[in-house]
Amino acid sequence: MKIQRKIKGKTAEYPVYTKKQAHAKKLDYVYWKKAQEGQWGCTDDGYVAKCYDRKNYTDKHGKTKTFIKLTCGVGWDTQFSKINFELNHEYGVYSKTNPKRSYDAQENGTTRAKNAITSYAQMVVNAGKVDYSALGQIYRPDQQNPEATVRRFLKQRISRKMVEKKLKELLLEKKVTKEFALNNLIRALQMSEDKGDVNNFLKANDYIMDLLEMKPNKKMITDTVQIDMTKQIADTIAKEDKRLVLQRKTEENENAE
Repeated sequence: MKIQRKIKGKTAEYPVYTKKQAHAKKLDYVYWKKAQEGQWGCTDDGYVAKCYDRKNYTDKHGKTKTFIKLTCGVGWDTQFSKINFELNHEYGVYSKTNPKRSYDAQENGTTRAKNAITSYAQMVVNAGKVDYSALGQIYRPDQQNPEATVRRFLKQRISRKMVEKKLKELLLEKKVTKEFALNNLIRALQMSEDKGDVNNFLKANDYIMDLLEMKPNKKMITDTVQIDMTKQIADTIAKEDKRLVLQRKTEENENAE
């Protein structure tokens, strides 16, 4: 069979043979980890394809590893690594060691992505706003427009989940928990009954609840007491608005006299 893919900037069709077909064509192939550039390599599930690249890379610990590229899959020359053509073909991905993992998943595992996520969360918690220009320089300063690049990165679903997780970690460090937010909300409700002006307090607490994924349309459980926060807040605000209206009417009547 033939697969179509882009290699070294050129899109073309490349043959992939079973062992039986390779034998019939009298191809001289070796196990893929031993294949040199230009040789035929055999995958772990018994398919033969051309090796088009083989390079050595040195990690930060000084260890050298070899990365081998066949037209039908890629892999590191390590003890447990494998190339399975059928799995790659199922996902239509031949340039990643694990075709199940999307590009987004791989990108979010990089150091630059983790640094950007951490910096973003710190900006939100400490400053209440985000400097996307500075964030772009942290994430991808090599891009033509780093700010636009980091904005696109942060819109990804997996990135948003990472941001939420990091925000929770930072808030916990500051001892801001769900119990803390719930206590604030109850205090705000009590203050609304006493003073009638707690808009700023509720806004601040609402911001914390956003970060902790706590919105009033969910039921909060504290030990043995279950509170429907939506109804309680709505009822309290309604009562407070009614009390203020009556109070204003009373004041107007007094002034008229």
